[in-house]
Amino acid sequence: MTTGLSSPSESEKPEGEPAAQPLPAKKYRASIYPVDEEIDQSFASLIIELEEIVGYKIWVLIQGRDETDWGMIGPQVCQGFRAQKAAIIANEKVGLLIDSAGGQARSAYEIVRLFQRRTPHFSTLVPLFAKSAATLLAIGGREIVMGIEAELGPLDVQIYDQDRDEWDSALNSVQSFERLNAYALMAYDQAMMLFSSRTGKRPHVLMPYALQYATSIVGPMADKIDTFEVTAKARELKVAEDYAVRIMRPYYPQALASRIARNLVERYSSHSFVIDRTEAGPPTPDSAFGLGLNIAKISAPIENVFTRLAPYLSDSVTTPVIGRIMEVSP
Repeated sequence: MTTGLSSPSESEKPEGEPAAQPLPAKKYRASIYPVDEEIDQSFASLIIELEEIVGYKIWVLIQGRDETDWGMIGPQVCQGFRAQKAAIIANEKVGLLIDSAGGQARSAYEIVRLFQRRTPHFSTLVPLFAKSAATLLAIGGREIVMGIEAELGPLDVQIYDQDRDEWDSALNSVQSFERLNAYALMAYDQAMMLFSSRTGKRPHVLMPYALQYATSIVGPMADKIDTFEVTAKARELKVAEDYAVRIMRPYYPQALASRIARNLVERYSSHSFVIDRTEAGPPTPDSAFGLGLNIAKISAPIENVFTRLAPYLSDSVTTPVIGRIMEVSP
């Protein structure tokens, strides 16, 4: 920064005066995780720069590819935020920057409500990626600051499959069952139309044959479905939908909140479906399928910071960074 005064040249310095030493680099840490490790200075500087642009404090939830409990939205992450709740100043504007593949709907709901109970001025920021339960986090803000390349996802929940020792998408299982059901009905209708046009017989005579045809096609696939498992996953999706309605109620009319939540669960065909900022916002002449979320207009300075944050987000990072970014005292 130029101050109007220039430093003396080497020839002007008194003899024997030691050369000026560079100031030590600043050090930063995250308030929740990892508390015992320093945070990359360039990353920390970007978060501080973003705070200066938006004019409020920003918490971060960046989870990357880490496979520990800190790498997904769950009880441990929720407890971490609870331990820091005193740092959320009442009625003060605050933001949560999210980059996460998701986790448990209940924990996402509890984190959002923790912020909402303390201030009505809660916003969420999504530079690139907020999926599944992280989408639930994102829609809990009064406004969502989405980057130009950012994406949300369907309101899905992850359920641990003990047999396969991995997390599984509830949405994928339920949608597969619904598609099978739709295919069975289509096969039945097509058989009825074909038999009717070929034989001229009345529908009640043809129905048993059409049912037998549809069953012969769909039956072998249906026999492999664990209906108890599908029902349990459908119930978990309904829980996520109900959580979504409740966290949107402070900012949206009841009917709109219900419609957005229902569409986030039912409209999309897979767990990985991309919901960009155009589709996430209100319907427009160019996007008749807008969900109706409060997507903030993004300024050039914010998008610039989001772009420079990209190397520290999603698949580029292996260690989560969670909480407020704080400068470490020397």
